[in-house]
Amino acid sequence: MRPGINISWKKIGSAIKEFFISLGRGDLLTRLRVDRALPYILYLFLLGCISIWLSYHAEQTMLRVQKNNDRIKTLKIEHAQKTYELVSLERIATVEKMLEDAGSKVKSPEKPADVLK
Repeated sequence: MRPGINISWKKIGSAIKEFFISLGRGDLLTRLRVDRALPYILYLFLLGCISIWLSYHAEQTMLRVQKNNDRIKTLKIEHAQKTYELVSLERIATVEKMLEDAGSKVKSPEKPADVLK
């Protein structure tokens, strides 16, 4: 050992023993004078709760955004299909075939319309 350094193993053992006794009785925090910092601890607890709450709501919002984006993709595909169907219905041949299938006697004109003066 170096000269000038005196380690009292009895004091260290006594301190450890007192620590565990205090821990067992539940007055460790009072012995450490944590009661002076209680307002700060409560403030930090409140900030932690608010942070967790905000993170939860941000995650829920992101989940809703993702679901809405998936729905938008599906609706875009449906829109393209409906547009294709509508464009194909505007053809004269398609209209004639639909009328024929329905049993209608209506036909497309064979000669252009006469212009009256």
